[in-house]
Amino acid sequence: MKIGFLGAGAVGGYFGGLMAKAGQDVGFVARGETLQKLQDEGLTLTDPEDTVHRIPVTAAADFAELKDKLGGLDVVVVATKALPDNETFPDVQGVPVVTTHNSVEIPYLAAERFGRESVIPGVIRGYLTHTGPAAVKLYPGPLSLNVGAFPMEGSEDSHAAAIGRELVDHLHAAGIGGEYYEDIFRDVWSKAMFVTTTGELGALANQPLGYVRGQMRSSLRALMEEVETVGRAHGVNLPEDIVDKTLAFADAQIPSATSSMQRDILAGLPNELDAQVGAIRHMGERAGVPTPLHDLVYGAIEGNLAARNS
Repeated sequence: MKIGFLGAGAVGGYFGGLMAKAGQDVGFVARGETLQKLQDEGLTLTDPEDTVHRIPVTAAADFAELKDKLGGLDVVVVATKALPDNETFPDVQGVPVVTTHNSVEIPYLAAERFGRESVIPGVIRGYLTHTGPAAVKLYPGPLSLNVGAFPMEGSEDSHAAAIGRELVDHLHAAGIGGEYYEDIFRDVWSKAMFVTTTGELGALANQPLGYVRGQMRSSLRALMEEVETVGRAHGVNLPEDIVDKTLAFADAQIPSATSSMQRDILAGLPNELDAQVGAIRHMGERAGVPTPLHDLVYGAIEGNLAARNS
């Protein structure tokens, strides 16, 4: 299997780097200093024990070039953040695309662009930090990529589903966790219920998770319930106790935890506010479900950013 990664940041660098280290046919599309570093020195990965691994990799400026270098391309893993200045989707045709963004909307947008039969929604879990061009640090905890496919009428197994299952086998061969889920959207929305709600409240209050799940718990629950309502309106089969489970998961995390979106917002950097919080609002609009709490938080954060930049 020939696997292309769009991006070599925290997710793409570590997942793709481990697969390259395991001898798999993996390549990266990157730009600027990162591309130069990949081509000259490869990837630098630091594992939870602080052991540094330097891994030679194949890299290119676009997927046409990468396809030539790999001798083909079977699947593309989109491993970039959904930021205002980033190209969300790769410039490929006829190749299944794995979405890994923290966004409930992007798999549906990808399906509109590539067709449902060519999209593999994915869910990343792992505490990863991009420490520099082509350099990534993994911290203790899970490292996994769960994937699935859109349900297809009249077909037991779409091409995307077959590629997704094969990709999971390659992940396991590289020591990476992950499963193929028949109902991947359950996992997509379950993760968003935690990441999006804690991140948006954390950014609004400028406080870590311990504060959000404590002093702001009723607001956190209400936001999670709003996510649940929108998800169910789209036919997502979420567990009946999903909100309680997600709150319990939040309680089990370290109090000082913050989300990537939250840190980017507070640092004044390009951020995933629209990709995460906006996505809940957009999906609510699609289903005719109001999202007043997400509207409120989104507007407040945007207002704070505008005031800061004025």
